[in-house]
Amino acid sequence: MTSRERVLTAFAHQEPDQVPVDFGGMCTSMVNCQVVAQLRDYYGLEKKLPRINDMSTMTAYVDPDLGEAMGVDVQQLYNYGDTYGHINTEWKEWQYRGTPILIPKNATIGDDGKGGYYLYPEGDASCEPSGHMPADGYYFDNLERGEEVDEDDLNPEDNAEDYMPVSDAQIAYHKKMLAELKPLNRAIQCIVGYSCLGDANNVPGPNIKHPKGIRSIEEWYMAPLLYPDYVEEVFELGTDRAIRNFERYWNEFGSDIDIVYICGTDFGSQDSLMMSTDTFRELYLPYYKKMNDWIHEHTTWKTLKHSCGAIFDMLPLLIESGFDAINPVQCSAKGMDPRRLKDTYGKDILFWGGGVDTQKVLPFGTPAEVRAQVLGRLKIFSKGGGYIFNTIHNIQCNTPVENIVAMVDAVKEFNGTK
Repeated sequence: MTSRERVLTAFAHQEPDQVPVDFGGMCTSMVNCQVVAQLRDYYGLEKKLPRINDMSTMTAYVDPDLGEAMGVDVQQLYNYGDTYGHINTEWKEWQYRGTPILIPKNATIGDDGKGGYYLYPEGDASCEPSGHMPADGYYFDNLERGEEVDEDDLNPEDNAEDYMPVSDAQIAYHKKMLAELKPLNRAIQCIVGYSCLGDANNVPGPNIKHPKGIRSIEEWYMAPLLYPDYVEEVFELGTDRAIRNFERYWNEFGSDIDIVYICGTDFGSQDSLMMSTDTFRELYLPYYKKMNDWIHEHTTWKTLKHSCGAIFDMLPLLIESGFDAINPVQCSAKGMDPRRLKDTYGKDILFWGGGVDTQKVLPFGTPAEVRAQVLGRLKIFSKGGGYIFNTIHNIQCNTPVENIVAMVDAVKEFNGTK
C-alpha cells in the first residue's frame, strides 16, 4: 500500500498492511523545533535550520526527508499563518535556547526585561504584546488584552471575528505546497480555516490587534452558563463562515486533501470532563454536526477532532457529532484505558495518537520502557484498523532523542519494516 492508501484503509476501520504513522502531520502531532534539529543530526540528514510552524508551541516542520526517516504516512499542508498572525512564507534566523531556527519574517520579538520575550499580533509592536515566553520557558503563552465586558452590550460579531474567510494568498500557498508534497503519496491533512468552537488557544485573540468580545479564558468558560444565547450566536456565525471556507477549499482542492482538522477545543482535564455532557449536547453538538454533515455530504474528506483529557464519557457525543477521528487519545488521563477505549468505541471512531505517553514515559523513561509501551499500545489499538500511531500530543522540548528513536524503532518493529 501507499501511505495514503494505508491511512484511508485505517479510516475505513479495516487493517492496512502496516499501522499508519504520523509525526508532524497535523498541528497537535508536531515536534519541538530543537528536537527536530537533533533528529536531523541523528539520522544524518542535510543540515538545515528548523522552520517554525507555530510560535505558540515552538514546533517545526517535519520536512519530507525527516518524515521518511521516521516512517510517516500523513503529510500536513502547514499553516499559512500561526497563532499570532505571523505569515509562514518568509523567514529570519532566531536563537531558541541555543539552537538556531527560522521564524516568520514578520514576527517581532520584544524583550520583557527579565530574560524572556514578547510577541505581538501580526508582528505589530505598536500593539500590546499578545504572547510571552518567560525566561525559563519553552513556549509563548497567550496574554489576555481584551477590554472589560459589558454584559448588557455583547455583540457576537466580536468573538466571531476569529472566523475569517480564507485569503487568496493562503489558497496559493497551499496549492504550491501541495504540488511539492503530493508525489510523496502520503495522506494530506489540512486546516482549512478557523472552525474551532471556543478553543482556549484562540479565545484571547492573539492574532488580533485589538480584540473585542469575551477574551478572558475564565470568562469564556463561564459564558455558556452566563450568556448561552450569546455563545450560540457566535457559534452560529462561526459555523456558517467555516462551511463557506470548506466549500471554497473543496472547489479549489477537491479530493487532493484527505483529512481536515476541525477543532482543537479541549473538553477534558487530567481527571474529569470540563463541562457536562448535557451542556455539550445542547451547545456544541448541533454546530459540530452541521460542519461534519456538510463535509460528509459534499466532499470525500475525513474529519479530525482534538481534545485532551478524560473524555471517555464525551466520546459518544463526538461520534454523534460526526467526527471520523479523535486525537490525542490521552491514555494517562482518568478513565482513558487503551483497551477500554478500543473495545467501547473502536468501531465508531478512529483513534489518532495514544501511542506513547509524553508526560512521563517518552521524556523521562528509558528506551526500553518506551519500546514496551509503544508495542503494547500498538497491539491494542491496531486491531481491526481504525488507528493511526502518534504520541499523545506534541513531542516536547528536552525529550531525549534516544527515546524518540526507541519509539520510532518499536513502530517499525511492529510493522515489520525495521
